[in-house]
Amino acid sequence: MEPSEIKIKELILLFDNKKFDELLKLSNELLDKFPNSILLQNIQGVVHTELKNYKLAKNLFIKVVNLSPNYTDGYYNLANIYNKLDEKEKAIKNYKKVIELDNNYFKAHNNLGNIYRKKGLNKKAIECYLSTLEINSNYKVAYYNLAGVLQFYILDVEYKNINKYLLHLLKEKIIVRPNSIASNVLNILYLNTDIKKNLSLMKDKITIENFNCVLENLQKNSLLMQFMKVCPIPDYYIEKNFVKIRKEILNHTYKSNIDKNHINFLISLSMQCFLNEYIYGQSKNEIEKIQNIDERIKNNLKENKKISDLEILCLSCYEPLTNFSWSNKIKFSNKLKVIFELHLNQNEIENQISKRIKSISKVEDRVSIKVKKQYEENPYPRWENLGLSIQPRKIKAVINDSALNLDLNKMPNSECPRILIAGCGTGQHAITTASKYKNSKILALDLSFSSLSYAKRKADELKIGNIDFIQGDILDLESIGSKFDIIESVGVLHHMKNPFKGWKILTSLLNNNSLMLIGLYSEKARQHIIQIKNKINTLKLQSNYKNIIKFRKDLIESNNDQWKLIKSSPDFYTVSGVRDLLFHTQEHRFTISKIKEYLDKLGLIFLGFEDQLVKENYKEIYTSKVDLYNLDKWEKFEKNNPRIFAGMYQFWCKKT
Repeated sequence: MEPSEIKIKELILLFDNKKFDELLKLSNELLDKFPNSILLQNIQGVVHTELKNYKLAKNLFIKVVNLSPNYTDGYYNLANIYNKLDEKEKAIKNYKKVIELDNNYFKAHNNLGNIYRKKGLNKKAIECYLSTLEINSNYKVAYYNLAGVLQFYILDVEYKNINKYLLHLLKEKIIVRPNSIASNVLNILYLNTDIKKNLSLMKDKITIENFNCVLENLQKNSLLMQFMKVCPIPDYYIEKNFVKIRKEILNHTYKSNIDKNHINFLISLSMQCFLNEYIYGQSKNEIEKIQNIDERIKNNLKENKKISDLEILCLSCYEPLTNFSWSNKIKFSNKLKVIFELHLNQNEIENQISKRIKSISKVEDRVSIKVKKQYEENPYPRWENLGLSIQPRKIKAVINDSALNLDLNKMPNSECPRILIAGCGTGQHAITTASKYKNSKILALDLSFSSLSYAKRKADELKIGNIDFIQGDILDLESIGSKFDIIESVGVLHHMKNPFKGWKILTSLLNNNSLMLIGLYSEKARQHIIQIKNKINTLKLQSNYKNIIKFRKDLIESNNDQWKLIKSSPDFYTVSGVRDLLFHTQEHRFTISKIKEYLDKLGLIFLGFEDQLVKENYKEIYTSKVDLYNLDKWEKFEKNNPRIFAGMYQFWCKKT
C-alpha cells in the first residue's frame, strides 16, 4: 500500500529543500507502483499547496480522505485548501471533522478560530483559541491570535481558564500592547476574580485587619499584579481605591508598622504609579509625611543604618526615586532590583543614548519648538510591552493584509525597503513597523530627544536593530536627500503649524508608486475634547503637572454629563496622556472633505482606511468592495457614526 520508509524520507528531504519538481517526478514514479498510497497523494497535495495549485491540491486531498476516512492530516490539509479557496463553510466542516477524529489536534482548533474571526464570530473564535491553548499552552501562534481578537471584541462573560492566558500575554514582551487589551483584562478581573469584593473593604472605616486583608488578597491576584506592572490601569474605580491604599501604606510606613509580607503588592503599586506618571496626586498631609520619611532615610544613611525596602517602595509610589538626593547613594536589595531598573537604570541609559542621537538641523519653527518642549518634558506614550510580528515578511505580503485599492504588481519590489516614520514618538510605531517588513531599513524621526532616547532604549531591549533614530523637524526632512518606499506619519501632522506643508514635504520624499500611511484627528470624533480644551483655554491653564492633576480631578468630580466620555479614554490615566489629549500646545482636526481636498492638491490617491474594526462596521452598511474606497460614502457613514474615527483617520495613499 505504501512506499518504503526510506523513499518517504527521501521525499520529505526534497520537500524541505524546496525541490518540488524532483519531488513530484519521484512521487509520480512511486504512484505507478502504489496507486492507492495515502502518503504519496498527501505529499503531492502539500506540494501543490506550496505551488498555489489549490484546485489540484484539493482534488488530491479529497482522494486521500476517500481512501482513508479516518486520516486526520488529510482532512486538515483539505480544510486548509478550502480556506485558501475562500470556501469557508467547507473549511469549517473539515476542521470540525479533524477535531471529531482527534480533539487534541490543536492546529485545527486554532485555524477554525481564524475562520470564525474572519466571519466576525469573535466569541466562537476566542473559544477555539482557548481550546488550542488548553491542548498546547506553548503554541505561540494561538497567543497572537487570541491577542488579536481581544483588541476588537469585549468579553462580557466568564471564560474558563482565560486568566492564565491573559497573564501570559501581559508577561510576554512582544505579543501585544497591554493597553490594547486593557478593557478585557479589566472585565476578566471583575468577572473571574474577587477584586471588587476586596476593594469594597476600603469603603468603610479602615481597620488594620481590613487593610491587611485587602493587601493580602490583592497580592494573590496574579493577573492584577502583572497588569499593574505593565499598563496604566484605565479604570477609575480601581484608581480611587489605589489612592486610598497608597495613603494607608504611607500612614503605616510613617509609623514604621507596615507589614513586610506585602512587599510584592507594594512593588506592583510602585510600578503602576511610575507608569501612570503619578497621576494620583498628593494631599498636603501626604507631602508632609513623604518629607518626613525622606529625612529619616537621609539620617539613616549618615548613621550607616540599614535602609528599609518598605520606605523606599512607599516613596517610589509618590515620586520617581531620581527626585530624592539619596537615590544614587544606596545599595538596593535584590527584592527591589526591578524598581532600581525602572527608576534609575533606565533613566541613566536614556541620558547616555540622548548624547548619541544625531540631528538633521536646528528646530526653528515656533510651533515645532513648543511641541518639542512638550514631549521633552512628557515623552508620550510610556509603554512596556508591544505587539510585534511573529516574523517579518516581504513588503507586498504585508500590504496585502490591508486590502487596499492597489495593484500589488505595480508596487516597487524592493528587497530592502527604506521606510520613514515621521514623528516616531517613544518608538511603538517604528519598532512595530521594523518587525513587519523583511530586510527593511527604518528611519525614525522625532522632535524630542527624550522620546527618541526612550524609543532607542526599547528597541535595544527588544533587539530591533534595523532602525536609525534621528532628531529633527519634518519641515527639514528634504535636507537628508533620501527617498522612501513607504512613509508612515500617524498622529503627527495635526500637531504642526501648517499640516499641509508638512504633508507636502513627506509626499516629495516618496519613490514612484510608493505608499504613505497617514493618521489625522477627526473633527466629528473629538467634539467632547474640543469642549474641554475650550474650558482649559478660558481658564488660561498652563500645561504643567500641578494644573493637569487638578483639572483632571475637577473633571472626575464633575457631574456634567458632557465630561463622561473623556474618562473612558486610556490617555486619561497618565500625565503625558492627559497633556497630549487635552493640553496639547497645537492641534488641528480634519474632516473627510478636507482630507479629499489635500489629497487632490498633493496628487495623491486614496487607497483605503487601515483600521479593520472601522472597516467591518462600515461594510455592514456598504457591502460592495468598491465602496471601501469611496470617500463620499465614508463621509455619509461618519455623519451617522460621529465617533467611528475616535482613534483618528488612518489611511493609505500613493502618488498619482
